[in-house]
Amino acid sequence: MGKNNKNSFNGKINFNGTTQIIAGDVVNNMATSHENTANYEAEPIWRSPFTMAVLSWIGLALGIAGLLPLGKIVKRGIDLFSAGDMHSTSVIPLIAFGILFVLCIICWSMRRITKNQTRHPLFFNFAISGYDKRLTLEKIHIEKCPQCGGKMKYYGKATEWIDRCDNNGRIKREVTKRSPALECKRNAEHYYWVDPAEDKIK
Repeated sequence: MGKNNKNSFNGKINFNGTTQIIAGDVVNNMATSHENTANYEAEPIWRSPFTMAVLSWIGLALGIAGLLPLGKIVKRGIDLFSAGDMHSTSVIPLIAFGILFVLCIICWSMRRITKNQTRHPLFFNFAISGYDKRLTLEKIHIEKCPQCGGKMKYYGKATEWIDRCDNNGRIKREVTKRSPALECKRNAEHYYWVDPAEDKIK
């Protein structure tokens, strides 16, 4: 019976990390690790009149308005190929369409923020929030870094990127995704992710 409880190891055995070889009941009393968190407070600076409904109507109006210069661009293109006159093409409808297209994208992005009621960083510790389905400009007040006591900033930290090599052999990083974070100005390794949907919906 005693021989059956023995552990037999033949040859060379390497253990990496913490290893326990036991027989019977084992109780591990390990100290609970407490992860430091950075605290911040969002102060509303300006509550805009743009609600989700207003942004929806503005986005629709911009989309319809964008069809007007688009129609002129198509007509000028047809005239260009039929007449072959390069000087008859005007860039004004193209510029107008580009401006309206950008405004439409911005409008629908703001609408998505108000719909999801989330907070997103802008610059200099300012943020745009869609809480209560209304666009609000906020100032983010951050406490000192819990690790070193340094000042912190609130911004969109890169989480995904693509490194591309140019003809000169230099690596150019293209950021494809950013997430809100609080980062220490003394040491960039002291950072804490911020949930954009941290505020509970009423």
